[in-house]
Amino acid sequence: MTALSNTVVKRFCEICNSAYEFWITHRTLFDSNPQVEKLVKGDCGAFFSRLSIITQEYALHQLVKLHDPAVQGNSINLTIEYIIDYGDWDQETFDTLKDLQSRMESLAKRIKPARNKLLSHNDLKTIIKNSTLGDFEEGADSKYFNLLQKFVNLVHDKCIGGPYPFKDLAIKDADILLSKIIDNETT
Repeated sequence: MTALSNTVVKRFCEICNSAYEFWITHRTLFDSNPQVEKLVKGDCGAFFSRLSIITQEYALHQLVKLHDPAVQGNSINLTIEYIIDYGDWDQETFDTLKDLQSRMESLAKRIKPARNKLLSHNDLKTIIKNSTLGDFEEGADSKYFNLLQKFVNLVHDKCIGGPYPFKDLAIKDADILLSKIIDNETT
């Protein structure tokens, strides 16, 4: 059914899972954390503020890389486009993958200027203007990763068999870290 090797599909699924884990780690530690103020205003506030920026930028960078072209110059990128273009999909699967790609692309397009101007480069004009790049409506990131999970599940199912659920271990790890930090703050 597909021209993609099992190794390529597995690595693609792993890359998508990593992007999810980086995003969910940031989200758990900072965006969804009801006690985030304790972190950023506590004794280690400056550290946690930096950690928030680092985890957010890295997660966004990984997300946008998934939307790079399949071929750039002499390089081939393992991306969503690569999976679609190099898979030997039946028409229904192809159409579903293209639809999911299109729906995910709306967030990636919003973040791509930040990646190109600030995350991957130090664009002078953007820095001097102190431009805001990469903003998006609340919840768009969660929707994105739900769509990415559907994309990965479909690819994995068609090529290897069965879904490829993203791992939630990062949530548990972040929760354990938060409980230890919050416990130390209150004792």
